[in-house]
Amino acid sequence: MRTSRLFTVIDSHTAGHPTRTVTAGVPPLRGHSVREQRDDFRAVHDGLRGLLLHEPRGHAAMVAAVPVPSREAEQGLFFISSYVYLDMCGHATIGYIASLAATGALPQGFEQNGMSIETPAGIIHVSGTFEAGELTSVVLRNVPSYLAAADVTIEAEGLGTVTCDIAYGGITYALVNASQVDLPFDINNASRWCHAGMAIKEALNTGSGHPQVGSVLFHHAIEGGARHLVILADNKFDRSPCGTGTSARLAQLHARGELAPGAPYRAENILGVPFAAKVAEVAHGNDGQPAVIPEVRGMAHISAFSTLVLQADDPLSAGFLPS
Repeated sequence: MRTSRLFTVIDSHTAGHPTRTVTAGVPPLRGHSVREQRDDFRAVHDGLRGLLLHEPRGHAAMVAAVPVPSREAEQGLFFISSYVYLDMCGHATIGYIASLAATGALPQGFEQNGMSIETPAGIIHVSGTFEAGELTSVVLRNVPSYLAAADVTIEAEGLGTVTCDIAYGGITYALVNASQVDLPFDINNASRWCHAGMAIKEALNTGSGHPQVGSVLFHHAIEGGARHLVILADNKFDRSPCGTGTSARLAQLHARGELAPGAPYRAENILGVPFAAKVAEVAHGNDGQPAVIPEVRGMAHISAFSTLVLQADDPLSAGFLPS
């Protein structure tokens, strides 16, 4: 068999959403910062995104975590999805740490001190909980997160008037109370929620006077928190409760006086699997605006140790994604 590329990967899922940690095969990248290395990958090696994440080796929901060197932290990490490059990804960070643990590759001292990770969004800190030496959860302290705009009202196609908040948690989200949409809030209606979320996103991003949003997080109140459904694109939704989305939600609730520092918040995905979260610190964003340091705790589970192969005569070397 003649091969032209080989990649070793560890696949995991965090509350249902996949992470593909790429452990070998990515060429050296130029740049001093992780953001610069991510941008070099995008500019020079974007074809690898389809190879690694699209069908037939992946699928629309796949996200990759790519470890790279860092000059500012103990590790660098950037994230690519099947359709966009992400500045930060909470579920994939959890998947990356679980993958290190599964291979015995956690850095020395991690169990006591955790580790710092430079991402394109900034430096985060991760640690873990352990039982008998086994990793049982990953604790992520995210970048400063903040409420960017409150009570934004738009007219969304097929939905009418919708009011939302816009908040940043490493990615910018529209936070929408699910009660404004007349749909059962369950996995069986996920495709219909995708259409609703995209209608809201398009209405927001064609408007003015507020920040542009990357995704829409619908929330439905439960005891001690909320159930989350994050809409990424027309046919893509986050299976996990979403680490960056949960961070944005914590910032929103704190800014509205509805969540005190240290108070627990339960973020469930649409399948009922939770993250545990809290406002760990009150802080300030880069421009001095009020912000919080979110803490999100969850766990990933390994699904495969694989070598991805590209044969020299493969007619679908770039992969494909059905619309």
